[in-house]
Amino acid sequence: MRLLIVTIALVASSCSLADAEVSETAIVEDPDPIAISMSLYVVDDESDPESSAMSSERETDELASIAQRIRGIWLEAGVDLTIRTITRITAPAAVLQQVARGETSGFVEAVVNGAISVPEPAIINGFYVRQVGSANGVTPLGTRIFFVTDSPSVLDERVSSHEIGHILGLHHTQQDAGRLMFSGTNGMSFTDQEVDVARYGAKGILDGNR
Repeated sequence: MRLLIVTIALVASSCSLADAEVSETAIVEDPDPIAISMSLYVVDDESDPESSAMSSERETDELASIAQRIRGIWLEAGVDLTIRTITRITAPAAVLQQVARGETSGFVEAVVNGAISVPEPAIINGFYVRQVGSANGVTPLGTRIFFVTDSPSVLDERVSSHEIGHILGLHHTQQDAGRLMFSGTNGMSFTDQEVDVARYGAKGILDGNR
């Protein structure tokens, strides 16, 4: 949690200490984290959930652990990603094949029209799939959903949190590999400006403005 440093100037009211100006520093915490609900889904091939090459190899217990680590990362930015549900869902093989090529529009459309059933959707929804093109993760433009591959080259919580950053209005940076929005690393830090943007984005979502 960032701390705001508030400087209070105290001016001597008498001639003592040569009318010196004395200052002291008080520490004030940021406002409470902004709570945003999040649901995570393991996605299987509906035609053969257990053995299809298109089904995710993840388990829901794994996602529960990832979710807690995601939450820890985002609490540092004053955003509390509260878990609504973590479960398995199925999708048509043809749609998962599109996702495996990095084409997510068909999946999004199938969710919107009900062809893919998504129980207890939250404000932010993450889908963990066998493959999503050549990327570790993808956030379709203009949506509040993200996809993460089964075998990312970075930590699961890191790629998930990176994609959530896009949903909250953050963009890639090419400065400082230790930052969350630097692509392809395990950096997890935020700048003060990124914290402000993400919190503003979260408030906008809650207020219905994004």
